Amino acid sequence: MESMPDTVHCARHPGVETALRCGRCESPICPSCLVHSPVGARCPDCAPVVKAPMYVLSGQNMLRAGLASVVGGVVMGLLWALILLPFTRGFFALLVGVALGYAFTRLLEFATGGKRGPGMVGFAIGGIVLAWAVLMLLGGSHFALWGMVAAGIGVWFAYQNLR
Repeated sequence: MESMPDTVHCARHPGVETALRCGRCESPICPSCLVHSPVGARCPDCAPVVKAPMYVLSGQNMLRAGLASVVGGVVMGLLWALILLPFTRGFFALLVGVALGYAFTRLLEFATGGKRGPGMVGFAIGGIVLAWAVLMLLGGSHFALWGMVAAGIGVWFAYQNLR
């Protein structure tokens, strides 16, 4: 005959009876503080939730991403204003936008070693907006609407790749 497990009180919630124990430290845990891990049930102390390394930005990575965003925004804005300006209307604005998003995605991945997440998306948006501002300064405001369309597509494309 099987014996029933001893009922004890949860270490974090003294008023809750439980038969569950942490698989590592054997501390009594209730269903509300139980953490499912790949190796079984753990208490919150034995199973800390950490972010994946690709989503953690160090200060050095943020500096590199910021520098890449500013330099990339100025350089891409110059290329856009001096070379791609005739192609910033109609259907070609879509292609310019995709090129901007792709370029910033690859530039930021290179600068930070493949980091992703909301911070990287923010740096990409900042660089694309800077490139659009350079276009407005050099190309004139009559390209504002199509330039915004291209920048918006670039932002969407970068977001989809860096989120």
